Amino acid sequence: SVLWNPAINGNENYRNFTYGHQSRFAGIIQSDLISFPFSLKNDRTFNILILHESVMKIPNTQNLLLDWGLDGVPNTGDFGENNGYIDEGERLNNENITYFNQHQVGIQLSTQFVLYGFDFGIAIKSLFHTLGDYFGSGIGLNIGMTKSFWKNSNIGLAVHNLIPGMIVWDSGHTELSNPLIIAGLSQSVNLSKIPIEFIMLSDIIFDVSNKSLSDDFYIGSTGGNWRIGAEISYNNKVNIRFGRSQYGFYSTGLGISWTNFELNYAYQLNSKSVELGTNHVLSFTINPKWFVNKLKQQKEE
Repeated sequence: SVLWNPAINGNENYRNFTYGHQSRFAGIIQSDLISFPFSLKNDRTFNILILHESVMKIPNTQNLLLDWGLDGVPNTGDFGENNGYIDEGERLNNENITYFNQHQVGIQLSTQFVLYGFDFGIAIKSLFHTLGDYFGSGIGLNIGMTKSFWKNSNIGLAVHNLIPGMIVWDSGHTELSNPLIIAGLSQSVNLSKIPIEFIMLSDIIFDVSNKSLSDDFYIGSTGGNWRIGAEISYNNKVNIRFGRSQYGFYSTGLGISWTNFELNYAYQLNSKSVELGTNHVLSFTINPKWFVNKLKQQKEE
């Protein structure tokens, strides 16, 4: 959650060491996340988050065309030869396919503070990206705030890439990321006679000065998407979850909590109109003090 809104303080949960793994699009994309807090001598607490994403064996389909014209014979000067298009009589040489890999490593450092009764957060992030033989790096800045205006509620606002994020490649190419504005609301309802809690969440994502066909709505030159989620929690031990992502995909998940450990799994249902394979998300959070004590006990034994 601190990745989306740096004002959310994960340190308040004693199970605050998190590891997550995603396998998306039938395993084509693999992602890992590690998040944990640390404190300085002045009691200022920071959250550090490390992300890694990889796409392996991406086919390079350049230079496959045997652009030999209608007769399929090179250097005859017939119609279609060397015109850059596949014409009748021409074919692709699959033996010329090569493969390359993509890796991205992101690091985010965030901290929180209270001002005028609002919880604020600021995050500095850096990205290192390799694509085949090319390398790029960049930085960005996120800010956020949260506030509870009534019982069991929370309203949040975050701006990603407050200063447009920039990635500079060793080829000389520069990429700019437009700011994102995220506004959201969560509300929980507790049943008095049974230990069941309902949690409902919804937010809207605005991509400033950018529109695409996948957007749910438009405001001028800005495109927007919405996300919703719901969780049914029994005694804070078993959690059943449902949601819709900003890309229009629906997911369901299950979380099981123990005193010092929590395990979560989610499965994303892809659109029937697009064969993108399956998406799985597996994560756990652990109490680091409990884990260290267990290691000490094992060592002493």
